[in-house]
Amino acid sequence: MKYKLIELDFNIPSHEIFESIKENDWAVFLNSNHEKYPDQRFDIITSNPIKKIIFKDDSVLLVEKENFTKELDTCPFDLLREIMSNYKREPVDDIPFCGGAIGHIAYDYGKELHQIKSLNKSLNFPSFAFGIYDWAVIYDYHKKKAFIIYHENNAVIKNISNYSPKEKKSNSKDSFKITSSCESNMNYALYEMKLMKILEYIKAGDCYQVNLAQRFSLAYEGDEYNLYQQLNETFSSPYSVYFNSHNGKILSFSPERFLSIKNNIIETKPIKGTRPRSDNPIIDKNNIDDLKSSEKDMAENLMIVDLLRNDLSINCKKGTVKVDKLFEIETFANVHHLVSTITGEIDESSNIYNLIRDAFPGGSITGAPKLRAMEIIEELEPDERSIYCGSIGYISFDEKTDLNISIRSMLSINNNLYFWGGGGIVYDSDVRSEYNETISKVKPLLDAFSD
Repeated sequence: MKYKLIELDFNIPSHEIFESIKENDWAVFLNSNHEKYPDQRFDIITSNPIKKIIFKDDSVLLVEKENFTKELDTCPFDLLREIMSNYKREPVDDIPFCGGAIGHIAYDYGKELHQIKSLNKSLNFPSFAFGIYDWAVIYDYHKKKAFIIYHENNAVIKNISNYSPKEKKSNSKDSFKITSSCESNMNYALYEMKLMKILEYIKAGDCYQVNLAQRFSLAYEGDEYNLYQQLNETFSSPYSVYFNSHNGKILSFSPERFLSIKNNIIETKPIKGTRPRSDNPIIDKNNIDDLKSSEKDMAENLMIVDLLRNDLSINCKKGTVKVDKLFEIETFANVHHLVSTITGEIDESSNIYNLIRDAFPGGSITGAPKLRAMEIIEELEPDERSIYCGSIGYISFDEKTDLNISIRSMLSINNNLYFWGGGGIVYDSDVRSEYNETISKVKPLLDAFSD
């Protein structure tokens, strides 16, 4: 299957191109925030997929052109693999995405995979949704080029190729207004009670670590993409996403990579260990030094590294799973994180879809051992996680893959916003510091809504 390229004016910012199509069906902006993270090379923009795979209410739906919908008795991963095999092509150098699947896997689909009964359903949102896109706008910041890659021309491509910057007119729809107070599904006392229960499980030998999160919610009016732009100024991260579907909108500012795959080589970068940023350079450095020397955070990180090595080994060649970097400090918009890097090579007897399925959800946001930690999360958290701690990203027709861990993320449904903050609980966790960590991770969001 051949593809074609149309060069675009690189001087037009990628967000302007996305703004011109943001209301389109399943419009998506994979935003690397290259200006703040120079190692991040590409932005990807597309809309109007030719097919959609949706898992919702225990049903697998395949939506094709003209919204013709079929309900299928199959696993969403198997269906995705089958459809993608019809478009498979050889790797395309220096192009991350030559058409393919973009979408999300909610944390709750992990419960489906591990046969954990959902006790706390409250959001009517798919737990698995991928569009199959046959075109995309790519911004390559290393080569300073922008282009459309496509297989068949269409009206959206023509409009983008003819796009010229216009003076932005103010529009009342562009404004964003909070219409309720911001509420959490756990106050401090309830959070403390849940954490103490986890400590009981740890002391009993049920588990070593469990991620515990609280969910915030509020009502609003206005344009969600306007909110995304506002928050991205202070909350920008290298794996950010804006996704517009009829089921709801996702605004993700994730700093964490779940899986990157290229030529069957996998990389995962779990985060465990957090300290807040400070405008005071001395305090900021002290926070970094404290994180570097924290035995608790290193032990927590190492637990997850071991868990992920085991997860990857299921589908990797024997002896190829390695820890390339351990306990590195990475700095983001509002926090410092302790990050490790693990790599491996997929075995010839397996494939990328099996690997993603068997590694999902990412161990950094469950705990260890994974299955028991997930059972405890389901028991203790008052509401489903939905997209939080799931994964968002792409699988290209040439099988290049990049998926984030969907933390620092918001879900918009029917003029209600939901977002989450969590952290890993271990045997020596302190209630106050763990609670404060959940707040520091979402502080820019809370500050934005403080009025």
